[in-house]
Amino acid sequence: MIVVRGHWQQAGAYAPGRVVVGADGSPASRAAIAFAVDEAALRAVPLLALCALADAPGSLGGAGRMEETVGQDLARWEKEYPEVTIVWQVTPGQPRTALLDAAAEAQLLVVGARGRGGVQGMLLGSVSQAMIHHASCPVGVVHSR
Repeated sequence: MIVVRGHWQQAGAYAPGRVVVGADGSPASRAAIAFAVDEAALRAVPLLALCALADAPGSLGGAGRMEETVGQDLARWEKEYPEVTIVWQVTPGQPRTALLDAAAEAQLLVVGARGRGGVQGMLLGSVSQAMIHHASCPVGVVHSR
């Protein structure tokens, strides 16, 4: 699902900025990274993979494992898409805040439909809902396969 946010822009006009993807090592995050790296390649722009290390309920102390998993996920895509510059940013704090800050300079923000936290069975998690309501650029929400 793509939610178009931000200001109107004429079709075919250049949209500055990179593609930003939220990465937490979950299956939805892996699907989001796959979509985002493809979009970055099509747009010929860098990809920023953002991993916020706030501990979610039920995963206290899991930040190190999450960081390792995301690093492995990104290494795969760097090999498969050598033409895309992939920048990996690990930041402390809440994913919502970090992603909204990064979206301010992006032409596309991509998140997984549901990450590591929340209630099973929800169509969208709290982070993806916050992005579609508050991001300043178009938002892609990707479901895991």
